[in-house]
Amino acid sequence: MKLYLAAAAALALVTTAAHGAGTCGADQMVTMRVSKLSASGTSVGFLDAVKDHKAWYASHGMKDDAFVTAPVLVPAKGGLKPSASEYVTFHVYGAKEPVHDGAWNAYVAKYKANATIDRETRFCLPKGAAIGQ
Repeated sequence: MKLYLAAAAALALVTTAAHGAGTCGADQMVTMRVSKLSASGTSVGFLDAVKDHKAWYASHGMKDDAFVTAPVLVPAKGGLKPSASEYVTFHVYGAKEPVHDGAWNAYVAKYKANATIDRETRFCLPKGAAIGQ
């Protein structure tokens, strides 16, 4: 829980810095998270949080933000298989800064009820490159 709260606070600061100061210049800021379902969490609940996350950005005028979520691939007999408990999420940021509200808090609470962030990385996606398109 502490990791999740620290990551959320850091995300708010980095997102503001990225949008406000142009950290990536002409490139786009991306956050990649690997989330693990909690003991009481479900994939349905996690994916519902993802859906609400996307909808929140779209409903708040951030149409340039893009999201891609998929199960992490894990070793299996004969190759790889989608994990039943780990997901990777990419958030490609647009130009607008989010202002949190009650609906923001609701989708974050849904994430927290279903998973914890295991790893989080930010990077600048080179201009012209794409994730999930």
